[in-house]
Order: sequence, then structure tokens, then C-alpha cells
Amino acid sequence: MNDGARRPSGTEAPERHALAPDLARGLMLLIVALVHAHMFVGGSAAVIRGYPPVAGSPLDAWTAGLLTVLADSRSFPMFALLFGYGTGRILARERARGRDEPGARAVLRRRARWLLLFGFVHALLLFAGDVLGAYGLLGLVAVGLTGVPDRTLYTVAGVGVAMGAVLYGGTLAANASGDPGGTAAAMFLAADPATDAAYRVGTWMFTTPLFAVVSLGPFLIGARVARQRVLEEPGRHRAMLRRVALWGTALSVVGGLPLAMITSGTWTTAPSDVTLGLSVLHVLTGYAGGCGLAAAVALLALRLEGRRSGTVSAVAACGRRSLSCYVGQSVVWLVLFAPYTFGLGDRVGVFASALVALGTWCVGVLAAELLRRRNRPGPAEALLRKATRRAGKPPGVRGEERSSAADASRSPRH
Repeated sequence: MNDGARRPSGTEAPERHALAPDLARGLMLLIVALVHAHMFVGGSAAVIRGYPPVAGSPLDAWTAGLLTVLADSRSFPMFALLFGYGTGRILARERARGRDEPGARAVLRRRARWLLLFGFVHALLLFAGDVLGAYGLLGLVAVGLTGVPDRTLYTVAGVGVAMGAVLYGGTLAANASGDPGGTAAAMFLAADPATDAAYRVGTWMFTTPLFAVVSLGPFLIGARVARQRVLEEPGRHRAMLRRVALWGTALSVVGGLPLAMITSGTWTTAPSDVTLGLSVLHVLTGYAGGCGLAAAVALLALRLEGRRSGTVSAVAACGRRSLSCYVGQSVVWLVLFAPYTFGLGDRVGVFASALVALGTWCVGVLAAELLRRRNRPGPAEALLRKATRRAGKPPGVRGEERSSAADASRSPRH
């Protein structure tokens, strides 16, 4: 993935690396945009409930149901898996360059501390649902688990998936029956940017450890499959990828349909204990859906590798600059949806929010393509790379660590 050639600081080498990881990140950002945009519909009520609200029109109801089945709680497992995959590849590359195990993990932990800081600033200035901090926390406390024997790794991953399904599913179910007129909702709807920032930071302090636990399972699985270079060499793993894509997607759809009946307004009398069970099932099968999506994109990349179109190259460029595109989406949400800016959250439905998400993603893809043509990294990637490089390292590895920081910064998240 890195040709080792010397190049001017602040530029990237021509993009000749594997298509699948970048294409997966780029397409994943569309799902992330769809998930995040509908959270603002109806003000903070959507954030408090955790589900796409239904504004009353049949089109909004259908959109809410589709988002539940295909996107909600499906994006964060895919994001976490790709983050774990990138972590595993960086560890392997550092070992190949002669670093011992503690030294290789020190590189990742240093970057994780900066991700944690980036996440805090992201929440303070832009978006309460930040996951950069969660991935920074994962990088600090879970990177040591990536080298344990397979039996231990899969056991811990399974426990993480079970805990994540219960904790996050329980949170969604509790929010679903919460009062939208409560204090938290009033804080989010306040026309005061300072109050909004305080709400975002308070939310971040709670959600960062929650999202870290929720993401632990796919993070470890991603780090494990990185040892076989599954995304760089999908042709060698075609049969396995087909099974994961088929069964993961099927489980995800089946597990999401019952809850979609609630979010679409089809089922309005579900008892709270049923809502809890369906929410846990929704999150649990979402893990399978995230893995299925990643496998499906790897198979798609295998078909496209020899004949990349301009569109495919642009989406892959977005994936290579996913941290910048992720933060850029948050800028759009703040500008368009906050009550003290354009305040669209109170004036659009779920379907319109999906159109906003699609447009925002397209703008991000276009911006990433323009940067690719100039051989430039994304601004957030460049900042994280510079911060990581300046954080301290032994002499003589400056170029190597620049490459590692660049690879790491391409995995944002949720």
C-alpha cells in the first residue's frame, strides 16, 4: 500500500493501493450520512429516541422503515470492523519494519490519544454523536487484544457483541419510550450555541465509553481478518466473502424488519418489553449486517479492480479521506439543522433528510476527488498525521511513521 518512494511533505503518492478498503470506507460514509441526518428531524426528539421519527407522510414512513432495515445500527459495526482492520494492517507493517511488539503498539496508542482529542473537539464544536473518541479509547485499551490467540480473541469479541447489543439496544429502547419534551431535548433545541456545545460535550462523555464497548467486537474481528489481508486480496478469499455477504445481509434484514414496523409507524402499540427485545435483536443482527456490507463491497471491488471508472475512483478517494469527509458531514449538520442556524430539523421530514444526506455525501466525494487529482490528503488526515509525527518517535523512522499515521487517519467512525 505504500511504495516507499520519497515525496514532498503534505502530498500523497499516486493511489495504487487496494481498492476494497477505500471503496468500503467511501460507501460506508453514505450510510453514516443517512443515519446521522435523520437524527435531527423534529429537533432533538430524534436524538433522544434514537430512531428515525415519522413526520406523518407515507414517504417518510417508508423511508424510516428502510433506514431501520438497511442503515441504522449497521454503519457502526462496519466502521468499527474497518478501523480494526486498519489497526491490524498497521501493526503488521510496523513489525515488518523491525519494530518489536511494544514499539508497534506504542505507535497506535500515540495515534489513539490524538483521536480521543479529535473526538472531544469534534463533539465540542460540531456533533454530539462523535465516535472518533470511542475509537481513540479502543486504540488505547484494546490494541493489546489484537495479538492474543484466536480462541481468546473470538471469545472477547463475542462477549463484546453481546454486551453491545444489550447496552445499545437497551439505550435505543429506553429512548424510544422517553419524553421528547424532557430536559435533554430542551437543551438540544436551545437557540444558544454555548448551551448546545455543553449538551454535546455531556453527551460525548457518556457515549464515548458506550460506543467503545459497542464497537469492540467488530474491531477485534477486523484486526483478526487483517492478518490474512482479506480486503487487499479479496480474490484469495472469495468463497468466504460470499458466505459472509449473503448470510450477514440476510440476518441483518430479517432482524431489522420487526423494529422497522415500529419506526415506520406500522406498529404503534408495541409494549415496552417487546420494544426492548426488538431493539436488542436489531443491534445484534446489525453486527452481521456490518460484516455483510464489508464483504459485499470487497466482492464488488474485486469485479471493479481492473476497470475503475471515474466514479469508483472518486468514491475510493473519499474513503482514503474518510476522516475529513466524516467531519465535513458534521459541519453540514450543524449549519443546516441547528436551531440557531438554518433550523431545517423542524421543517423537513425523514425523506427530505435522506436527500440532504445524499447530497452531502456527493459533495464530500467530489471534494475528495479534487484532492486526489492534486495528490493531496484530506485536511483532517494531514493534521492527525502531523500531530502523530510530532508526538515523539525514535530517529530514523520519520517516513515510516508518516505512512502509518496516514493509514490510521483513514478510519473515522460510526
